[in-house]
Amino acid sequence: RDNLRLIELQDGFTDATVHSVEELSLYDFDTLMQETAIWREQRYQRLRWISPVRLLKDKTRRKGLKGEARFCHDASDIDMPLLLSRLHDRLADSARRDGRDIPRRPPPPNIDARYTHVFWLDNHYTDARGGQHVVGGLCGLIEFDCGADSGLQDLLPLLVLGQFTGMGQRSAFGMGRYLLETPDGRVTHRRCLPARSLLMRAMDPDNLEQAWSHIHVNREEQPDDEEDREYPAQEESAGDDIEGYIDDLTRIQEGSYRAPELAGYLIDKPSGGQRALCVPPFRDRVLQRALAQVLTPALEPLFYVQSHGYRPGRSRHSARDAIQAAWRAGYRWVYESDIEDFFDSVDHQRLRERLTALYDNDPAIDAIIEWMSAPVRFGERLIERPRGLPQGSPLSPLMANLMLDDFDNDLRDAGFLLIRYADDFVILCRDREQAEQAHQAATRSLAEHGFRLNPDKTQIKSMEQGFRYLGYLFVNDMALDVGSEPASGKSSPGTAPVADDPPDWLRNLSERPRQRLTREQAGQAPGSWLSGRAALQTGERIDEGALICITGMPAVISTRGRQMQVHRDRKQLHSLPWNSIQAVILFGNHAVTTPAIQAALQAGVAIHYASGSGRYHGCLWSGKPAGQGYPLWLRQQQVFSDPDRALLAARQIVSARIIHIKETLRQRHLQAAMPELDQCLRQVSHAESLEQLNGFEGQATRLYFGQLQSLLPEFCGFEGRKRRPPTDPFNALLSLGYTLLYGYTDSILRACGLLPWLGFYHQPRGRHAALASDLMEPFRHLVERTALSQLTQHVLKEEDFHYSDAGACRLSDAARRKYLAALTARFDISLRARGDAESRKIFDHMQRQCLSLIGWIDQGEAFHCWRIR
Repeated sequence: RDNLRLIELQDGFTDATVHSVEELSLYDFDTLMQETAIWREQRYQRLRWISPVRLLKDKTRRKGLKGEARFCHDASDIDMPLLLSRLHDRLADSARRDGRDIPRRPPPPNIDARYTHVFWLDNHYTDARGGQHVVGGLCGLIEFDCGADSGLQDLLPLLVLGQFTGMGQRSAFGMGRYLLETPDGRVTHRRCLPARSLLMRAMDPDNLEQAWSHIHVNREEQPDDEEDREYPAQEESAGDDIEGYIDDLTRIQEGSYRAPELAGYLIDKPSGGQRALCVPPFRDRVLQRALAQVLTPALEPLFYVQSHGYRPGRSRHSARDAIQAAWRAGYRWVYESDIEDFFDSVDHQRLRERLTALYDNDPAIDAIIEWMSAPVRFGERLIERPRGLPQGSPLSPLMANLMLDDFDNDLRDAGFLLIRYADDFVILCRDREQAEQAHQAATRSLAEHGFRLNPDKTQIKSMEQGFRYLGYLFVNDMALDVGSEPASGKSSPGTAPVADDPPDWLRNLSERPRQRLTREQAGQAPGSWLSGRAALQTGERIDEGALICITGMPAVISTRGRQMQVHRDRKQLHSLPWNSIQAVILFGNHAVTTPAIQAALQAGVAIHYASGSGRYHGCLWSGKPAGQGYPLWLRQQQVFSDPDRALLAARQIVSARIIHIKETLRQRHLQAAMPELDQCLRQVSHAESLEQLNGFEGQATRLYFGQLQSLLPEFCGFEGRKRRPPTDPFNALLSLGYTLLYGYTDSILRACGLLPWLGFYHQPRGRHAALASDLMEPFRHLVERTALSQLTQHVLKEEDFHYSDAGACRLSDAARRKYLAALTARFDISLRARGDAESRKIFDHMQRQCLSLIGWIDQGEAFHCWRIR
């Protein structure tokens, strides 16, 4: 609606108040020539737009384009000949409206620009009737050579006169206005300045009070020096020194204020590693926050709608909703990446040019650049910062979004759906080909502004595979909250993918030279050849403590009377003494109260966090040395690196696997393959290598699946195990079920203290938890039975599956939920293991299997993997 109110009219040349056209100064031809003469003496000149310009592309480049795509959006779209042509067209159009006969436009000289920095901005506005509209244009500047041999001398009058008329479309609306200026900023055309500068608006007492309160409340989130920690305590509110803050802002406006140095800190990241912060003093944080509160409402309408970081009313939750909406709209692929070292790479001059495009020469711009470039004091060193945004400054998030908004618009204009949170982003696509094109578009746009992609975090995935972003695991239309944490390299609360890679020193354990033991050593307990190493302090809970696994719908873990209590929907599920618990694993989104966390820490009970599908995230523990930890990992590496000992354990799990295969077939009255399976079982006990053992297992599983084929419905078309990709419904169910089982096994073995990346049967590769693949072997038949019953009992039907273009079989969303519910119910059934007097849940059996393995590793006890017969 109307956002301007007429107060008075002033002559732009004399500043005198005018009441009629006759009182205005005349800008005639002689005046134009006098001003042109000044510019003839300036070889290098800049054309800087002071309002967005809408320039139609050259006819050859806009052929077939419609709407906004017809206009120049970035530096690759514009050049000096095009600008001169559009300026000539604008002035000729004005002359024709006055009835003058204007000759046809002559060909413009072919001149190259010396420097170009332009970016597109969209402005959202409301008309008089309340209708919402968007009008965009190009902002920035272009620098050129206007020397005697440039061919521009004869066109200088047009460039000078165009400052009054503007260029491009909708110039009557005020768009396309520009200034000619020298490289050091000198101009001949006066621009009307705002009645109040940004800093004057920031001086408002209410604004300062709000800024002080925000910084004061959040001061504990950032480290500070001793002087600053004392300063807030001396003030109950900003009102105690409101005049002091106004004086500071006044000095900034006058140019006499100097930004103080920043304090450098290293803080630990939840996902590991450290983050460097550059924190202004408390008082400067208040001043910056006061200015940010003035800038934010003005910049917000300009920003891309799918930018979700550090913006009012937007968060990782709104990004999640946008991704889920994209799935419903048919997007099935994702290109994921982030910008390498973005916060340390921002060019201060380009930031200044962006701000100048919006606020001309407002004195706040000098202050912002000085704040952004302030040196940082780290220990005894003062480090200059020629580039970058300080993580710790209240203005940095806003400046980051300003610098990346053109990237957002570039991707949008190229037809991509970009979802961005700070420098982390995903591009949602309808097919893989489009995702590959997104990589090219993102690379090209970032390069234009001096940035580049982080190759280590760049990947293309199908949404059916799932991907992690902003603390969520996205799988098709599902978004599972797997835990948020401050985003790497960012100054404000955000999220980032949880780190999956182990520390380098930990990964190197499995890369050390293998030590082959003699057969005599193989018969000894590990303790005899690991003599001299510290004894493993396992504590009583290793033998007696319970492993509590919380799955399903969200539950609340609390404490009362030295008991851990678990409630769901106000119904108590568990109540156990803390000293009877070994560890707790939370699969999915569950809440732990602060008193419960404190009780767990005091009792030495570790709380492990994993996704609903079992993917391990991390652990809350007391840090006390009672757990197994590093000594156990060393013993594990020593034992598993010996081929003879590894073969002993591998025979156990393969034997259990074949026994469970036989039992599954026996219960379904399939006897034809039993003699051959018995032969495989006998061969397993005499296998002389892991390779030979793997061959026997493969033979048994082929016989097994060959028998199951006769039970499956005809529509399955099952012809044996096919994994990558699964090509039929039964294989699709097996792959999903094995993934769930793998995740559960991985989380439980970690909770027991074992090193997941080092197995005794499956070989390590990348991030694969080889030991989880080993220890899940005895439990695989639970997945196979569940998948079989879902199909043979017609719980899942042919219409519950579909196929990708590559031939991969996929479950529908409803079918996936049914199947996962059936698997969860199967894992919740109590079964009795061979030699046990009582039945136990599957998670308990997994824990006991891990503890038996630890006993074998550490004490040479017999390893008993889980068997039902």
